[in-house]
Amino acid sequence: MPDQFAPRKGGTVEAVHEATSAGIPPGSPMSPDACILRHVARASRAVVAAYDPALAPFGLTGHQFNLMMTLGNMGPMTVGALAETLGMDASGVPRAIRPLADEGLIGVERGADRRQRLLSLTPVGRTRLERATPAWTRVQAELIDAIGANRWMSLMTELRTVRRAATACSTRKPAANDAD
Repeated sequence: MPDQFAPRKGGTVEAVHEATSAGIPPGSPMSPDACILRHVARASRAVVAAYDPALAPFGLTGHQFNLMMTLGNMGPMTVGALAETLGMDASGVPRAIRPLADEGLIGVERGADRRQRLLSLTPVGRTRLERATPAWTRVQAELIDAIGANRWMSLMTELRTVRRAATACSTRKPAANDAD
């Protein structure tokens, strides 16, 4: 994937030039080439692109596997609790689970409150998760080998710091599911 702020033959990209002319030197944390959004989004797309092909033979995407793995490890959860655990907006959970529920992989039942929905893996979902887990394990091991186990553990801590900072950002509306 080309880097939109990388130097080009004959000069640099206009955005870097503008930042430099505004007194922000390239390579500083405030320069466009250090954009947190860009770097985190690129890393996210690269990671998803590593897992998706491995999980496709099981009819799952990386996001679907993550959702099912969370339910498998934590047991039945409300939509809000699942959203909080996965770091997503609760309004996106129904759209994310619909294909899994349609395939009978996730059960959706009313919770104690009529408005509440309780999500759980069905026996078919648990079987699919168990069948797909070795593929996930292979990708996970390959990435850990490439990154280094200790470095990955440190990166997880750093990513929590990024999530907390983004959650506390003044542009965000407070939400109930802003935990890390």
